[in-house]
Amino acid sequence: MKTLLPLLATLALATTAARAQFPNFPAADRVLGAANFTTVGAAAPTPAGFSFPTGLAIDPLTGKLFVASSNQSRILRFPDTTTLANGANAEVVFGQVNFSGVSAGSTGTKFDSPRGLHVDAKGRLWVADSANNRVLMFQGASTLVATPDLVLGQPDFATNTSGTSSSVMNRPIGVFVDAADNLWVADFNNHRVLKFAAVSNLGDGAAATAVLGQPDFITGTSGISAVKMNGPSAVSVDGGGRLWVADRDNHRVVRYDAAASLGNGASASGVLGQPDFTTNGADATDREMDVPLAVLVDPAGTLYVSDANNSRVLLFKNAATKVNGAAADGVIGQADFTTNSSATTERKLNGPDAGLAMDAAGRLWVADSANHRLLRYSPDGTAAPPRITTRVPGSTSRASLVLKGTAADSSGVKEVRFRVGRGVFRKAAGTTAWRLTARLNPGPNTIEVVMEDAVGNVSAARKARVRRG
Repeated sequence: MKTLLPLLATLALATTAARAQFPNFPAADRVLGAANFTTVGAAAPTPAGFSFPTGLAIDPLTGKLFVASSNQSRILRFPDTTTLANGANAEVVFGQVNFSGVSAGSTGTKFDSPRGLHVDAKGRLWVADSANNRVLMFQGASTLVATPDLVLGQPDFATNTSGTSSSVMNRPIGVFVDAADNLWVADFNNHRVLKFAAVSNLGDGAAATAVLGQPDFITGTSGISAVKMNGPSAVSVDGGGRLWVADRDNHRVVRYDAAASLGNGASASGVLGQPDFTTNGADATDREMDVPLAVLVDPAGTLYVSDANNSRVLLFKNAATKVNGAAADGVIGQADFTTNSSATTERKLNGPDAGLAMDAAGRLWVADSANHRLLRYSPDGTAAPPRITTRVPGSTSRASLVLKGTAADSSGVKEVRFRVGRGVFRKAAGTTAWRLTARLNPGPNTIEVVMEDAVGNVSAARKARVRRG
């Protein structure tokens, strides 16, 4: 039974995350880096401060949160995300000897502008140590403060030269390890994504096994096509093995199906943010982006994109099924798809960077970089039952009964439905104010009325009982 309980808990958390749903323009319910939602973070080197936070990662084994503070060349580790209060202190700092240090370096204990972070299923922390042109891996990062166990992109922990080959990088800023033990790296200045297969078996300085965005390992030119990239900034692999790449300077996200099987220079399978593979305009609409910096796919297949210059996060539900250039289904940080103003509130963002993470309860964490803070958004998992405002008689001789009422929900009301007894649910007329006509059966009748909100939650039933005599 002892082994079964953790498994059941894990399955329950995964199910919760899979149902994560967010209304447009939601309010954050937690902030780190600042004391409240209307104060810009102090950007000070303290246990609670960040200066332009970039990468975020949550350990799936412990729930601990890792934050890359790029301008301070350090990574902060926070306790389990379920315990954090607004403005909470980190418990550990990586890359500095104490919380007040901000010096950069290229050793096994220092960073230089760390960017993307990822904690894999084994609890290993992966760091895109950008200005050192390398990727570092820390075993057991949630319980230890130690030197890294692996370096890729450099032959050792003292070298930080840039280059374009299978074993050298140039400003990597995104990392992700998929379920098949492939490490994917967004190698920004080389305009490519590298794959390191069977990364658990690799030693320091090992060569990549495949490259996307370039035809080979020695080419590093940018471009706009299905086989080229221009400043890739983040990578993520979904449960179906699809690789998603934030192609920053092409203002788009590209998708590679069956990514692990692809050869060098393979074509992308789909694109969002642009109508096709040869367009790269930037704008604020539901179909366009302006400097996407982070990508995340949740267990339900929703793609989240940190759209930095538009100060927002875009949501694409069932993203893998969407056609090229499809519209986003939701937006966080703005009231609509055409607004892109920045601010410091519980609903607004200012230049969200390469940090997106989702915890086991389906709560979305966003690195609100220019506000020097992190915001947490909890999913909407409930809908309020509708109200019946009609006086319901105990009995009637009529064959039908008209009911009226109201419905309200913070996510918006999609529709009101009703049924008589065990019959089929039918749609009522109206939403926030609704009306229905129920056909009654002889004898006792129970009429159930439910509301579905704009993100798909269905309420408990409001019931009316009447006897037809």
